[in-house]
Amino acid sequence: MEFLNLIKSRIPDYAKDIRLNIDGTIARSSLEGNDAVGVALAAAFAAKSTVIIEAIKSSGAITPEEINAALTAAALMGMNNVWYPYVEMADDADLKTQAAQLRMNAYATNGGVDKRRFEMYALSASIIGKCHFCVKSHFELLKKEGMSATQLRDVGRIAAVVNAAAQVISAETV
Repeated sequence: MEFLNLIKSRIPDYAKDIRLNIDGTIARSSLEGNDAVGVALAAAFAAKSTVIIEAIKSSGAITPEEINAALTAAALMGMNNVWYPYVEMADDADLKTQAAQLRMNAYATNGGVDKRRFEMYALSASIIGKCHFCVKSHFELLKKEGMSATQLRDVGRIAAVVNAAAQVISAETV
């Protein structure tokens, strides 16, 4: 995973732990195949890191279908991670009964990948979006899909480290 070296090269020594965690979470996760890379891409999108997004997209580490699905899931979570907390924060009984009327057609096709993968991408973006409603929903769905607590932990670890790397790279770019 050469793209990891590109990302790590952008992280200064004061964030050495983040640099070390890039390998520890993505390259050595408990996730199957290249799922960790897709999870990292969704996290990078949610963290608004064009540097990390481009490093992953151009790496060839995941298929064009997986890239599309990760970006689709993260884009939808950009909307949902605002909408659902808004409804909860407003705490209005009438609002809670209203249909969102927000298009989410990509859910019907899981963004072009299997449901488990799409839900992992959505979970990763929702962790960064800090939507506890979305995190709980995707987490529970993935448990029903057969993912272990260790695998779900690793989705969270990847999201956390990618978010931190995105913050450091952004701060260093300014």
